[in-house]
Amino acid sequence: MRALDALAYLFPVPCAGCGAQGRALCADCAPGLTPEATTTVLAGVGPVTAGLPYDGVARAALLALKEEGRAGLAAALAVPFAAAVSAAVVPEVRLVAIPSSRAARRRRGFEPVRLLAGRAGIQLSPVFLPARPHAVQKGLGVDARARNLDGAFALARPVAGVRVLLLDDVVTTGATLAAASGVLRAGGAEVVGAAVLAATPRRDGRSSGMLSKSS
Repeated sequence: MRALDALAYLFPVPCAGCGAQGRALCADCAPGLTPEATTTVLAGVGPVTAGLPYDGVARAALLALKEEGRAGLAAALAVPFAAAVSAAVVPEVRLVAIPSSRAARRRRGFEPVRLLAGRAGIQLSPVFLPARPHAVQKGLGVDARARNLDGAFALARPVAGVRVLLLDDVVTTGATLAAASGVLRAGGAEVVGAAVLAATPRRDGRSSGMLSKSS
């Protein structure tokens, strides 16, 4: 801990949660990434386990990772991500990440889900090709999100008879997970569900796009 304090003193960075100068996550904000895994059912996918609600510190830290390139936050975010995967995993299942497009990977220099998986020590199965170009999902309605992802995903290898657990960073309406699940099932795979770092809460307290909730 003293070494971290020394680094924060010599090379201060803004806390991703509150902006205070010091560490990437200050002592007050770090508990905001304590796993709160919940499992819900998403139409077209199945059980989806999220490590955290996508708000507060979790949302700020993930946006800093993805939009500001603050890859140093991946280690802290990998903890709730790993908790979600651990809660969702079933025997003889392959863990498959939702792919980024080549353009998104070039822009960021990394793929968020693969980075989180690497920090968590999770081995991924390379099933998908890079995603085809499509508009950013943010700001689109439910139907528009589904249309936007039509043809975005394609398989890199045969998957007939393979059991798959999909991994992503955030679930909002579930359109991305549903689109990827459809491609896998069309190829003969069995999609057992998904695990994500965070799920966007709705005003009623449930995760957006979800049908039911249990802890």
